[in-house]
Amino acid sequence: MKIGIIGSSGFIGSNLSSFLRKNTNYQIFSFSSYKQNKKNWINKIVKEINKKKPNIIVNCSANQNLLGKVEKKYIPNVLNSNLLSNILFINEAIQYKNFKGFIAFGSKMELGGKKNNKPINFYAATKKANDIFFKFYENNKSALISLKIFDTYGSNDMRKKFLTDLLETYKKNRPLNITAGKQYLDYVHIEDILKLILMIIKDIKLNKLKGFKSFTVSSKNPIRLINLVKKLNKILSKNLKINIGKKIYRHNTPVNPTLKIFNYPGWKPSHKLFDELKKIFDGKLNDV
Repeated sequence: MKIGIIGSSGFIGSNLSSFLRKNTNYQIFSFSSYKQNKKNWINKIVKEINKKKPNIIVNCSANQNLLGKVEKKYIPNVLNSNLLSNILFINEAIQYKNFKGFIAFGSKMELGGKKNNKPINFYAATKKANDIFFKFYENNKSALISLKIFDTYGSNDMRKKFLTDLLETYKKNRPLNITAGKQYLDYVHIEDILKLILMIIKDIKLNKLKGFKSFTVSSKNPIRLINLVKKLNKILSKNLKINIGKKIYRHNTPVNPTLKIFNYPGWKPSHKLFDELKKIFDGKLNDV
C-alpha cells in the first residue's frame, strides 16, 4: 500500500509521516507544500502524484489566511491552497487504476455556529466548497473523505495558536491579553488524530469506505476559553498572567459550541486535555 502525504512539513503532516512509518509497513511518499506562494507548486505535486501513483492520498496542507477580514491580496493563494489543489490532486489520482482514496482536512469553522451553518470566514468557505467537488468526483471505486478537524494540540507544535501563546506566557512569566473568553474550544490531541487517520486508511484499504463521506473530529467536550484558563491555574505549579477582556474577538468568532458532531464510527479520543497540558506546561514535554 502506497500512501502520499501532501503538506508533510506541517504539524499534522509531519506527525502523520512519522507515525505511519513507525506503525505500518506502508510505503510513504511525502509531498511538501511549504512553498505555497511559489508558482506551479500544485502542478509539481500533481506530477509527483502521477509518478508515484499512491493508493491513498492524505492532503494535510492549508492556507489559514483570511480567518478574519477578507483582504483581496490573499484570495488567490487561499483558493489555490484550500480548494484548487484538492480538485487537481483528485482529478489526477482518479485516472489511475489502483487509486483507492483521498483524505482532506476541513475545519469546524465551515460548520457555522449555533444559529446557522454558514461558514464563519473566507477560509472556512474554501474548506466547505471542497465538499461540492468531492460529490462531483464521487464514484463507487474510491473514497473521498473530508475530516472537519476542530482544535488540535500536542508536542512540537510550532503553530501560532492560543495554547502556544499561553505556553510562552507561562514559561516566560509575562502577561497575555485575551478576549472575554466566552468562545468554546474543542481540543483533540494529535496522537488521537493520527490514530483516526490510520483507522480510515485501513477501512479504505479493506473497501469499507466508498464515495464521499464527511466526519467531524471533535472531543465532544468543548470548554470555554476562560474556563480553560481558570482550570489551568488550578492545576499548574504557578498561575498564568492573563489580562481578561483586553483583546477584541476576531471577526465572526462564534461564541457557542458547534452542535453538529458526526465523528467517525468507532473512533474516540483517549488523551485527557488537562492531564496532557499539565505535562506540557510543567516541563515534562517540550511544547504544545
